[in-house]
Amino acid sequence: MKTRFIFSLMAATLLLTSLITRAADDAKAPADQPKLSIVVVENVQRNPSANAISDFDRVDLAFQYVAKQRKWPVTIAAERLVANTPNHETELRVFLHPVREETPGDLTIRAWMALTIQGVKHDFGIITFRYYMRGGEQMDDVIEKVFRGAAETAATKIEPLLFPKPDAVKS
Repeated sequence: MKTRFIFSLMAATLLLTSLITRAADDAKAPADQPKLSIVVVENVQRNPSANAISDFDRVDLAFQYVAKQRKWPVTIAAERLVANTPNHETELRVFLHPVREETPGDLTIRAWMALTIQGVKHDFGIITFRYYMRGGEQMDDVIEKVFRGAAETAATKIEPLLFPKPDAVKS
């Protein structure tokens, strides 16, 4: 009986030690990754509801999602543009326009975006994404799809600049 208890205690200790070591390694990984700062400039008007998700939060969530889906080796840090915001080494500045319903059944988002990498600015101009709603879709889901679509559209322009592929070896 005592040997079973001791064996179980040793196994639990080894398991716990390996979990703690892995958690420590996982905690170190994001610090090693380069940081992409997303600075959002948005409309001053806010939704009065305390439970509402702001457009800033939606931009942050959309880029977090896209970076994870595309397996970008960066840490995303979003912030609102405020006075005295320092320039970041790698920064995507997003000037966000409100989401609009241009024709019945579609939602369009526009944002002027510029990526700065070590002082070199890459102006993408106005990124536009249009989503056509389907009958019965929840509005929160639709808005999420609109912001993710805009982030995907921007990601196709950001990716070649942030992660340039080495030129093929010429023979």
